[in-house]
Amino acid sequence: MNVSLFSQSLFALPLTEAIKVTADIGYHAIELACAAPHLDYETATADPERVAREIRDAGLTVSALSMFNNFTDRAGLREQLRVAETFISLAALFQTEVVKMTPGPPGSGDASEEHWRCIADAVSELVPLARKVEVKLAFETHMKQLTDTLASSERFLDMTPPDCVGLTVDFSNLSFAGEEMPDTISRLKGRIFHTHLKNGFIDAEGGWHFQELDTGITDYSEVLPLLREAGYDGCLSIECLGAEGREHPARTARKDFEIINRYLSQE
Repeated sequence: MNVSLFSQSLFALPLTEAIKVTADIGYHAIELACAAPHLDYETATADPERVAREIRDAGLTVSALSMFNNFTDRAGLREQLRVAETFISLAALFQTEVVKMTPGPPGSGDASEEHWRCIADAVSELVPLARKVEVKLAFETHMKQLTDTLASSERFLDMTPPDCVGLTVDFSNLSFAGEEMPDTISRLKGRIFHTHLKNGFIDAEGGWHFQELDTGITDYSEVLPLLREAGYDGCLSIECLGAEGREHPARTARKDFEIINRYLSQE
């Protein structure tokens, strides 16, 4: 399993500098955030070749093109699909086989059947293009969105084709939802196309607090062997959030890189 850095971790830096920092730290790959200040829609349509060249010249691969979608709002669905199709079509240029997506709010506990119908309609429109360009669509298990629990993630998977639609499993997000990692990885086996690794805790009021990768409620010394047993061989994509990441992005990304490599060396 190669180690990737989600470029959202470096939103405090312009994209060119973020690419350089990612490579200098020693990451193998970058998960390229498809939003400002990194690969926004304007750059993606005007000059994506420059960005792809900068990544290659830095010696990095792209673990995923990483989108922030809302496919649960019927009124805005057509525009969301248009943007998504643009980025999916760029996968070959960036030499990646994964496009990370988000389903959209609300959390599954507040979702209506219309929200589920809307995401189903969106996926049905995107699947033909994904198959044509030979990419996998990996929907994130995201807090306060449809796939915020193990049960809702399984419901999503049950309505989508397994050959090209799966999940970006964010282990911390599911830990925050109270899910146990052995059960999670066992039940999602075969549909984990991509991963997000971060850590932290929830306070008494339900607030999220993000910390270093070895500090929080997710035990990655447990997660990594379970992933190997499940046959996962994709990227481990580090996501550095919280105040420390915003104030000291390079230092935070380096620390988490050291931590994940320590875990990997102990397997």
